[in-house]
Amino acid sequence: MMSYLISFCYGICLLLSLIGWGKALNHILFPERRIDWGQRAAWGLSFSVFIGGILNAAWTISPITILLFLGFGLVYCLVDLVNHRQLIISNVWQTFQENRQDKIILSGIAIVSLLILIQYAGWLYTGRLNFANMVYADGFNTSDDYHAYLVFPHKMLQLGSMGPDPFSERRIVSFGGQSFLHTLILSGLSDTNLNLIDPALALIITVGLILGFFKQNPASTRRIIFTILFLLLIAVPKANTTSVMLPVALFVSLFRTLDSKEIEHNHWAANACILALIAAAICAVKSSLIPACVFLFAVSYICYWLSSQSKQKVIFELVLTTVLVGIFLLPWMISMYQSSGTLLYPILGKGYHASAYGITFKSASTLLGTAKIAIASFRGIYILILILLGCLSLSVRPLKFRNLPEERSFSNRQAALSMTIAAGLATVAVGVLTENADPFRYSFSHLFPAILILLAIAMTDREALNKNKAGNFFLVAVFCAGLAISYDWDTTKQTYSAYLKNIQFGLTNPSLVTAKQKSQYAALQQSIPQGETVLTRLDVPFILDFKRNQIFLADWPGGASLPPGMPAFKGPEALANYLATKSIRYIAYSSWSLNHPAVDTSGPGLSSWFRLQAKLSHDFQNNLWQLAKTRKQLYEDGENFVLDLETKL
Repeated sequence: MMSYLISFCYGICLLLSLIGWGKALNHILFPERRIDWGQRAAWGLSFSVFIGGILNAAWTISPITILLFLGFGLVYCLVDLVNHRQLIISNVWQTFQENRQDKIILSGIAIVSLLILIQYAGWLYTGRLNFANMVYADGFNTSDDYHAYLVFPHKMLQLGSMGPDPFSERRIVSFGGQSFLHTLILSGLSDTNLNLIDPALALIITVGLILGFFKQNPASTRRIIFTILFLLLIAVPKANTTSVMLPVALFVSLFRTLDSKEIEHNHWAANACILALIAAAICAVKSSLIPACVFLFAVSYICYWLSSQSKQKVIFELVLTTVLVGIFLLPWMISMYQSSGTLLYPILGKGYHASAYGITFKSASTLLGTAKIAIASFRGIYILILILLGCLSLSVRPLKFRNLPEERSFSNRQAALSMTIAAGLATVAVGVLTENADPFRYSFSHLFPAILILLAIAMTDREALNKNKAGNFFLVAVFCAGLAISYDWDTTKQTYSAYLKNIQFGLTNPSLVTAKQKSQYAALQQSIPQGETVLTRLDVPFILDFKRNQIFLADWPGGASLPPGMPAFKGPEALANYLATKSIRYIAYSSWSLNHPAVDTSGPGLSSWFRLQAKLSHDFQNNLWQLAKTRKQLYEDGENFVLDLETKL
């Protein structure tokens, strides 16, 4: 019970720290106005990702530096809360007074608060993902997370940086922003708490952003509650610990920054700085979100250029924003280059990725066919809702690029239209790039915030507009929201049931690894001389001592490797000779790795992307079986093994 309460409070302190750093940015960039707490949290989150890149490139990440960073943000936030306590109390009391007689509103507030609490508490502790009966509220993927995404933050905290990992395919396709955010958890808690920041805190930040939007764009309390309920009743398609809800929060934050009427009165350099910071954070936490960012900025700046009287100001802001995005991402890019041979895969080079050596999937579909499948496979209902709400939003925010009324509550950058177009185009782009591998999950983080934004716009009160148009838009929006919720209702019920089970699970103070596994891995590593390099394909490599040995991850064997590329389908001796040329004498692997993935590569319907990964893994596993017959085993416990490639039997 005590460990659960500590984790609960730690998460709240982490949120307050992010708000504190966002407040600092608010004070520096826009000292004349006070932004809402949701925006401050999102800005603080973006700033944290940027700081993480610097610390990672400088090899200075440690539990002490992380806790100091969080401590400064927390203190700044608490001081700000004390200074504005009267204003906060007054706003809360006013809201209560206005709605205390309305039982429907009070019930709605109670339900929303309860659902937020259940989701937050349900993500505090999570265990292994159950593929036999997959529920989105489960925690960790024993392939993606155990082989890579849990390893990276541990390496950061032990070594000061993610460091080089040229054999990790997942390392080359992601900058590492999410891994740094995981260190914010691991510096005070354990691996079982890693879902605390995403989706748990990300959900709360998104709720805060929606509330802030309605503060700038007034709506009735009932409509606000309805919008937040929509957010809370859509299940998050979570399959591992990569970013899912954090990008939702960041995209909503980026939209609100572009959409705010105040942005027109800010200095263009300050605007460029905050826009670049949020965009860089989105790109750093998940590379698959880069297309959505590019499309969003392209459309919004085209609209801004058309509507602005000062074209020069638009160009200056666009150029500075682009340059700053590059600067904010540069520390992550340098680390990526040092590890995997490319600043940004595949845009700035393929680096050590298998595709650089001619090993790549070959799609049987045409480009047009793949695009059609990408649209249809993302649960077509969401695409339909996006298009419908996007078109109807023009009745509330018409396309006018000249003489916009001063009383408007939004900017002239057409942020809603830009977000809608970006979400649609990015869904197709990501589907084509991944050959529609799990399109719902890959597109959720940019498509769902667009739908949420359009729904929030529909809920606003527009007295200046024709009441019939506004009313029709509202009714259609309610229908769309109900359609989306009912479409996923079974998943939503399963998810909330899983939250309650997770709470029970968390109260037992669980661990992802057993005492037996810890002792086995300690003995395994002791069998390898200190300082030697070892290539691993283990069950739980994140519990290794990364200071003792240079440890490389073969997360998807052959998916990435040092030039001229790990030999595939050429036999065990070719693999052994290749590793010898890279000064890798030892291979550590587990029986789990030899049975994973159990994928039928000849079966229909399997993505070419997954098919190639499975074939490469099977080839690597077969080579290990053969090498185990001809090389000395330094360690063997029935589950884990270490081969000395230079010592033949």
